[in-house]
Amino acid sequence: MTRRFEYTGLLAAVVLLVAAPAFALGSGLEAISVHTLTSDQQAHLDKGDVLFSRGDFGSARKEYAVAADLARGEGQVPVKALRRIANTQYYEGRYQSAGLTLLKLAKEAAEYGDIVTEAWAVADAAWVAGIAGDKIDVDRRVAQLERLLTSPYLPDDVREEIRTKRLGDYPNNPVALNNQP
Repeated sequence: MTRRFEYTGLLAAVVLLVAAPAFALGSGLEAISVHTLTSDQQAHLDKGDVLFSRGDFGSARKEYAVAADLARGEGQVPVKALRRIANTQYYEGRYQSAGLTLLKLAKEAAEYGDIVTEAWAVADAAWVAGIAGDKIDVDRRVAQLERLLTSPYLPDDVREEIRTKRLGDYPNNPVALNNQP
């Protein structure tokens, strides 16, 4: 139980850092959002951020969902919006929902050929599963991630950052929490 509180404390620090403009579970993620946001998308993200900072996670999620739909309408992967949705779910302790949102992001990124976003989303889904204590899901996500990490299309620096920050000494550390963002 103490370990879970430790991890939750680490995540709270991550969430506070994430509430800043970069707003993401993974560290190199500012670089992966290659699409320029429209003013409407940004307005919904900004409104969601205000609601998030007030602890109104449900309303924040609705704003982020609108931003995600707008991004999809522009032919973009809704990286920032889906990560923010995952953060609200995580912050509420809804780890399974957060992980599923990250996997949805990974799937959408894969459909667009964005392997960097896909890899980070899978890595973060594994990390969240570890926080939740779901070793089976951690193993599943790490196996998925290891396949992605062998891609010649994944930049070496991203591969190394994911290995260092999300995999750590896995499988000796099944929670994969060598996670300083």
